Amino acid sequence: MSNTDKLVNFSTLNEMLYGEEKYIQEFANAAVSSFNEFKENYETYLTQRDEIHFRKAGHKIKPVAQMLGLDLIIEEYEYAKTLIWEEKSDDALKKSCEKMSGICNQVLSELNDITQQ
Repeated sequence: MSNTDKLVNFSTLNEMLYGEEKYIQEFANAAVSSFNEFKENYETYLTQRDEIHFRKAGHKIKPVAQMLGLDLIIEEYEYAKTLIWEEKSDDALKKSCEKMSGICNQVLSELNDITQQ
């Protein structure tokens, strides 16, 4: 996979952490944990139509997603809120969960590559 195919913007991460490998590793490890939790909570709370907990999950991951240039995650999260508000079908919610799961899996794969360097 080339750099252009990657979702995570590692150049911004490198800049933020002054290229310090130790800090990049620590951040990546913390991000892996955050994205695993978010992925699980996203599906749980969206399918339950639990807007309060769904928003909490989103607000918790948003800063990390922004730091890593993951606009896809923020966009899908914002879209999913409208699914709850507009009382869309369970199928529509499931499609959003599947899309977010795929995005998170790719992000987790990229972050895991960093943690194992």
